[in-house]
Amino acid sequence: MNIRCLLSALLIQLGVTNAVAQTLNGLQNSNFGGVHSVYSNPALLTSMAYKRHANMSTFSAEVNTNLVSLTAPFTLWQALNANVPANYLNEKGKVAWKNEYLQSYPVGMEGWAFMGLEWRGPSYAKRIGQRAVWATHSRSRSNIAIKNVSDATLAYARVLIDSGRNNTAGLQLLQSASNPFSFQANAYQELGASFAYALVDAKKVKISLGATAKYIMGLGHVSLISQGMKVNTFGRDSLVIQNSDLEVSYSQTQVLQRMMRGAILGGLPSFRDIIGNGVGFDFGISVEGGKGGSVVQFKERWLGDPTVRNYRWRLAASLMDFGQVSYKNQVTSFTMSNTTPVTLKTDAAFLGAFAQGSAEGFGYLEQFARDNMNYTKVAKTQSIALPTQLQIQGDLRLMSRVYASFHWQQSLVAAKTLGFRQPSSLIVSPRIETKWLEVAMPMGLTQDYRKGNVGAFVRLGPVFMGSDNFVTNLMSNNIKGVNFYFGVSTSVGKFKKK
Repeated sequence: MNIRCLLSALLIQLGVTNAVAQTLNGLQNSNFGGVHSVYSNPALLTSMAYKRHANMSTFSAEVNTNLVSLTAPFTLWQALNANVPANYLNEKGKVAWKNEYLQSYPVGMEGWAFMGLEWRGPSYAKRIGQRAVWATHSRSRSNIAIKNVSDATLAYARVLIDSGRNNTAGLQLLQSASNPFSFQANAYQELGASFAYALVDAKKVKISLGATAKYIMGLGHVSLISQGMKVNTFGRDSLVIQNSDLEVSYSQTQVLQRMMRGAILGGLPSFRDIIGNGVGFDFGISVEGGKGGSVVQFKERWLGDPTVRNYRWRLAASLMDFGQVSYKNQVTSFTMSNTTPVTLKTDAAFLGAFAQGSAEGFGYLEQFARDNMNYTKVAKTQSIALPTQLQIQGDLRLMSRVYASFHWQQSLVAAKTLGFRQPSSLIVSPRIETKWLEVAMPMGLTQDYRKGNVGAFVRLGPVFMGSDNFVTNLMSNNIKGVNFYFGVSTSVGKFKKK
């Protein structure tokens, strides 16, 4: 696969694939989230509605972009309810989906796309007495993030998608230094241990602290960051690089291909695939106010009884995923630049290198840079930042079984940073929760506050599923992203009656 085909495939995947989120807003703000609390604030473990809680398996996925959208003359709700106008149906009475429904729009120099996958593996949390909780947990994460794509670059990709390689001559790719193009793909797995303790647990106030330590296993990294670039196409098999200033890093594993196939997820950490190591930390604090402490909960046997929830309001703050993973000699990094035109031939040798995989393809590109451009090898340990975030949560009990929460996530990883980045968001979630049934409607701004979305979440006992943009996509005929998650988590044992 060459760069042209790779870019085309990525844009198609990012625009229309039902893949992929890591926020899980409906679940993360639930009192019945149990061990899942460690993924937003470990201090919230002291408020979980169980004595013991286990997660068997939870999967989440997200695709979002402003580069392309699925724009149809009818909504998804109309398609699901067989209410699409007859002129948009085929001879069998089914919806006639057309390629022209996939459209692109002007983005200036600020085009972006994000694809993320997360699998939460076996995890367990247990109370120690009335104030302390410990937990162990595992997780796999991967994402692809593209930032600051220009209209010219997008137009070039659209021609490739629509017309193959026949009409690409004369097109121009332009990226400015003020809006540096960034393409990054990262994958890692983690094993963590958390501990939370209620420092104060009185009738009207509860203050808890929590911390997590994680061992990070790096599975691969690919990145290309441009500080400025101008490229013209020439004929069918040449790119003329007028000027450029690029930093390229790639691991020896085929992480990009594995991510596109979804092979990164779906199992326990595979130690033979580890090429990087690191550590990460989470720190959190929560404050609850209202009548009733943990003693009240224990006397009621079941902490999940909403009529005896031990708070009327709650505020929590956390620093999540602080740390990095180091690849040492397992990642190759170099810079390439030029100020006079250089021609890159996309011939059989070039195509053959990328057909073998991303590592071989970038290796071919590195040799080209060494022979034809200003080339500098970065000979040092490559450290990839974890998706560090500041998270602020609040929850208000409006009446028995009825709550309203807010959840603010602010990324602390800059676009130019070599690292795994989780987009910022601000979500408000009204919900109704009981022991066996819970429904919520998370709504707010996602993808670094650029997209307004309304989602849905439902839990039936131990089984749950949700999406942060389900309602938005259901009622819209202009879909630019898909987000969903599902899993099975359950309590283990019950409190004994006092």
